[in-house]
Amino acid sequence: MVGMKDYENMDGFGLSTWEEVAELNKALAAGYDIPATSGGVSGSALRVESLEASLKVITYQMQHIKFWQKIPKLPAYSTIEEYNQLVNYGGLSGAFTPEGELGEYEDATYARQKSFVKYVQTVRKVTHPLTLVRAAHGDVVGNEIRNGIMWMLGQIESALYWGNSALRPSAAEGYQWDGINKLIDSTMVIDAGGDPLSEDVIETASNTIIENYGYPTDIFIGTRPLADLAKVMFPKERIIVPYREGQVGVPLNTFASQGGILAFNPDVFLRKITPPSVATSTKAPSAPASGTATKASTGSGAWTKTNNGWGTYYYVATAGNRYGESAPCTAFYNSGAVVADDDKITVAVTLDSPIGTYLPEYINIYRTVGNGGSTGTKYLVHQMATESQAAGGTAVTGWVDTNSICANVHKVFIGELTPQVIAFKQLAPMMKMDLAVIEPSIRWLQLLYGTMQIYAPKKWCIVKNVGETTV
Repeated sequence: MVGMKDYENMDGFGLSTWEEVAELNKALAAGYDIPATSGGVSGSALRVESLEASLKVITYQMQHIKFWQKIPKLPAYSTIEEYNQLVNYGGLSGAFTPEGELGEYEDATYARQKSFVKYVQTVRKVTHPLTLVRAAHGDVVGNEIRNGIMWMLGQIESALYWGNSALRPSAAEGYQWDGINKLIDSTMVIDAGGDPLSEDVIETASNTIIENYGYPTDIFIGTRPLADLAKVMFPKERIIVPYREGQVGVPLNTFASQGGILAFNPDVFLRKITPPSVATSTKAPSAPASGTATKASTGSGAWTKTNNGWGTYYYVATAGNRYGESAPCTAFYNSGAVVADDDKITVAVTLDSPIGTYLPEYINIYRTVGNGGSTGTKYLVHQMATESQAAGGTAVTGWVDTNSICANVHKVFIGELTPQVIAFKQLAPMMKMDLAVIEPSIRWLQLLYGTMQIYAPKKWCIVKNVGETTV
């Protein structure tokens, strides 16, 4: 029973005297400190940590790997994979003859092509004690094998688009295979001029492939250009929307061209490339020392494009090798603004001195949009093998920028995805190879040997300089 004195100490609003509060503060509290790092304060040392059993993946996953999953895969039997092309069935001479007269002889034309198998691998290691403890997310080795597979798939997916076997000095064969961006015939390029992708451009690209005897089946496109295309399509009311209560918007899955139905393949690896802020590897080359950009009015430029018009352009350059890419050099800009379409900008890049242990093999050049300023975002516009590997040498003596590739734009690839046209040749499919035990750890190698081939380079088309909508 509560006595009269107890009632006298209560005011009805849950307030207590300072002596009562002091007594409560002596109680154990769970707190927020982490015992493992702070030693624990009060009751926190007794608190059981709560860690979710499922590992949260914040990077790309298997559903993001689009090109690798769809490209036909064929076996390779040598480190040099050759194939023959039937170029034509005969010449362009006439086929009609007078009655009873022998016609002209015709011969088919063949060509032999080749590509070199390249090697992709990752080395992984787990210490022996880690295999004995109770891990939070299951088998440590199994998880790391899966991580290695996904890391390789990300590298492979990117190389299927952007791989370049010419990125080694002195015309040596590079470590990468040639990606689709390099293998498509140079005549099969459509310039969007910085404008967003439209139905007209897709239809033109499709028709270009048809005229070269192809049947386009697929469009590989970045997620932003596809979203912009959807924005263009919605107001035109050309989509039959099935009624579904509460649903707004319809994803674009296919495009009905005159050459057939093309499947959209939105790929997060088809994105704009910007320079790294720091070197991507401890074995990457040192950053170039400097660069220059000189404007002249004797070129054949094409500067009047969306976001890439007349004015001043800022550049940075990075150096790369098989290990990674350096940080960028200090930004430099064209001496003399672009004032006409026939202008050109000649870019030169000088290497650092001393140059460091790991020599550069290629140079990446990044550029802003027109009048983007020294701090504006720079986008990859050119890659080339370094012309020098000497300390203080000129890595790029005179690359001429005519705005053929704009800044802040995308590329879209359209073509026929069949084994008669394109394939990935595998000398060794993705596999795991255990390494010798030389320490208390488990080491293994995950690898893939292969190369990409396009047998009919005119049955694919590039749409370059695809811009973005402003909304």
